[in-house]
Amino acid sequence: MSNYYNMPKLPTEASPKVEIFVDDKAVMVPGDTNLLEALKAVGIETPHVCYHPYLPVSGNCRQCLVEQEGPRGRMLVISCYTPVTPGMKIYTPASSARVKNARKATQEFMLVNHPLDCPICDKAGECTLQENYMEAGQNEGRLRPEYGKNYHGNPEHQFIDAKGQLRGGKHVDIGPRILLDEERCVQCDRCVRFMRSIAKDEQLQLAGRADHTYITTFPGEKLDHEYDLCVTDVCPTGAMTAKYFRFQKRVWLLAHTPTISMDDSLGANIWLDHADGRIYRVMPRCNPEVNRSWLSNTSRLAFQQFDKNRLPAIDASALQLVGGKVALVAGGACTNEDLAALKMLKEALGDRAELFGGSLLKVNAPDGIAKSGDPVANRAGMQLMGFADVAELLKRAGEFSNLITVNADLYGEDAAAAKALDKISNRIALSAFDDATAKKAKVAFGIRHWSEVQGTMVNSLNILQKLSAAPTCPDEKLAPAYEVISALAGNKFNSACEAFKKAREYVPAFADITYDAIKSTGKLLGGNA
Repeated sequence: MSNYYNMPKLPTEASPKVEIFVDDKAVMVPGDTNLLEALKAVGIETPHVCYHPYLPVSGNCRQCLVEQEGPRGRMLVISCYTPVTPGMKIYTPASSARVKNARKATQEFMLVNHPLDCPICDKAGECTLQENYMEAGQNEGRLRPEYGKNYHGNPEHQFIDAKGQLRGGKHVDIGPRILLDEERCVQCDRCVRFMRSIAKDEQLQLAGRADHTYITTFPGEKLDHEYDLCVTDVCPTGAMTAKYFRFQKRVWLLAHTPTISMDDSLGANIWLDHADGRIYRVMPRCNPEVNRSWLSNTSRLAFQQFDKNRLPAIDASALQLVGGKVALVAGGACTNEDLAALKMLKEALGDRAELFGGSLLKVNAPDGIAKSGDPVANRAGMQLMGFADVAELLKRAGEFSNLITVNADLYGEDAAAAKALDKISNRIALSAFDDATAKKAKVAFGIRHWSEVQGTMVNSLNILQKLSAAPTCPDEKLAPAYEVISALAGNKFNSACEAFKKAREYVPAFADITYDAIKSTGKLLGGNA
């Protein structure tokens, strides 16, 4: 069941169109993909459990059955593994009772030994089994109560419940971040395929055979990887659950804000899931050109500190400069709008001001999944706007009398190297947090965190991406950095849209782009995306 499989080929705008017949009607579909994706391209959704567009195809759930006409007549095939061929004749439940009944049967087999945990399951509301039940199942229960369910699970974890029923393993601790509910597992092996083919670290495997199959780690080992929380995303049921989110909030009570993770220059696309003014979880947002459906644990769990150690807003009149040169330093989480405001402030100050940007953190190698290794999220934006590297400032710190840092915790990143900045007498920090640089500053001014602002950034792939603001700011008096800086420059921006217009004046690559025209998946600069 769990050998090596082929990765699905997904349709693109460049995919050749071919004619096939679906329910006796001619349709044009992408000709270089599987049948499941081709049907989706023309608005026909096919229920599935084991299939995932960014994992190797296994074809073991049999939920995506359709009929295909061949030399021996019409036969059932799985659409996830069937390639599109010109002229093929396909039948869906719209015209085939056989397909409808087959899907219903496979659904019933999946549910016959599945626990009725929906009222207490964290996956309820986004569970693939629930969705498919409404689409392909809706069976009346035929299980005879005197037999009970045959729950899956490791024999070592089985137990007898209060009703005398033999149960599978519940809340099995398989790693520092993951709990496994063995009896909810439907053996789709998505988690196994993710760890093998994406994480490149095969820490999960299917043990046992037939109806005794169960998911487990290798003997004596734990599931522990920088991307292990992705298995909770791909799990179609509530088998793999994240400890940090377990029993925290019903998913249908969460609102979802699409934005960008500003801790790395790849700029992973994410959802901020929030309610009651706080973030409950961060989820990967699918972008085929950036992070696909994956997100590192570091990026995913960073939200737990977003509301901690925050700086308050103060009167802007406290931001006073003294005579002499001014170093304006942008940190990696500064948006293009922040950079445009800093550039405008530099122009207002004239030749006495210089622009620097970056971080004192080490640049690591890309991991090939969802991180470039560069902690300066908007490094490309800084380069487009002509910011010098912050390392240059450290060499020339003695030339400056004023230092304004924006989202740049230089002392926290490398205290020894940042000690050179002690030569600058008037230090001002604009930061969301009361960090080491804020503590070393003469004036520390609280601003909004990147999760609380609108704006744009350019990632390491030269894609212009858009941030959205989650309504989770702990103090409404806090303003975005671009608003505070532009006010200092004498031309206050009241919105990210206004600030982006200014950025367009500084960056020729932005000139023909309007803020509202930037798609949720971004726009490739110099391209057609």
